[in-house]
Amino acid sequence: MLVFISLILAVGVCSADSVEVRGTILDSGNVSSIEWDGSNWGALYFALNDAGSNTESLCYENVDPENPAIGATPDNNVIDENELIYRTHTYNKKFKLSAKTDATAVSTYSIIPLFGKKYIAVNDDASKMTTLITEQGGGSEKTLKEGESWDLGKGYSLTVKQLDLDGGKVWLALYKDGAELDSKILSTDGADDERTFVAKDDFAGKEDAVYFVTYVDEAFKGASDCFVILKYTWLVDKDDITSIEVNDEFGALKCTETSVDGITLSNDQEITLEMSDTVYFTDDWYFRVSKAGKGTDGGYLFYPAMKIIVEDKAEPEVVTEEVEVEVPESVSESNSAETLGVAKAAPNSEVTNRQTVGESNKESAENPIETPAEKTPGFGALFTIPVILAVLSFTKRK
Repeated sequence: MLVFISLILAVGVCSADSVEVRGTILDSGNVSSIEWDGSNWGALYFALNDAGSNTESLCYENVDPENPAIGATPDNNVIDENELIYRTHTYNKKFKLSAKTDATAVSTYSIIPLFGKKYIAVNDDASKMTTLITEQGGGSEKTLKEGESWDLGKGYSLTVKQLDLDGGKVWLALYKDGAELDSKILSTDGADDERTFVAKDDFAGKEDAVYFVTYVDEAFKGASDCFVILKYTWLVDKDDITSIEVNDEFGALKCTETSVDGITLSNDQEITLEMSDTVYFTDDWYFRVSKAGKGTDGGYLFYPAMKIIVEDKAEPEVVTEEVEVEVPESVSESNSAETLGVAKAAPNSEVTNRQTVGESNKESAENPIETPAEKTPGFGALFTIPVILAVLSFTKRK
């Protein structure tokens, strides 16, 4: 006897779209200056809520008067050596602790953007960078009970070792991959500096560089446990340092200058803006150039750009497929499906689980142009194991 069994297949299609983040379009036949920053190219860093954060720029400067500049003649499309210049410099930002309390243990720290990404300048040195792991907002708080640990990210954790409400003291310890880095006994009701835990270390060639800050806002007793509330926590990765030195190369750009305040790169090779072409000058950044004659007076149009991949969530589609399974005649047709434990999919069955494929690392992109990319399907199947077990059982009995 043949029994038709329905297998339910969950088929999910995950789409990945390529998004081009482009800068302002310029016309070689009608241009007086060639410069982009965070206000006219979304690939460059610009934090709207941080005053003075628009510190990255890419510009063209004609350094050879014997060669006509781009814009001097509409058809000139050659960028000579050292004429394409990238600059970035630091800007200061207050620690949340110093902005929200009277604590004096820390004041400000320096942020240095690099190719659109935000880094922390170690001890305010632009050439020594690290990443920000955790920063609590002004209204954010973390409640921990005695003995509990807080996973801060990248292997760092903070543990409440002891909490003495009667004495107004709490003992906090900072760990990295299970090894204690620093600890401090703080007041739970004293002056702001007495509630502040600042961890320093020698790293990135700097002495006593700050890498961790937190503040005890309050301590209290619950029904059975004691708790502490932490605010204004700030943590950078002291073990992952990016150093920029003169002559470091980034595609066609080479570092020409570093200082405490900033970094300058320029092209160490000639760059030709070929018509109807994409011309890369770093691994991720490129110029998009129009056809000849699309600009004023026979010139061309061009703009800087980069591509990012945005992968979308996919709703799996339920597909029902029938297969034939042979079972002994001794099993009645009415009981076979029940015995095998097979359930047919309802016409409107839904699979509710979702898979997040990924997300863009881009912090700022204004009005990007989307270019659909090739879609990649992903497939999953849900098989009824009792079907196989039952078939084997009937075969054995036969």
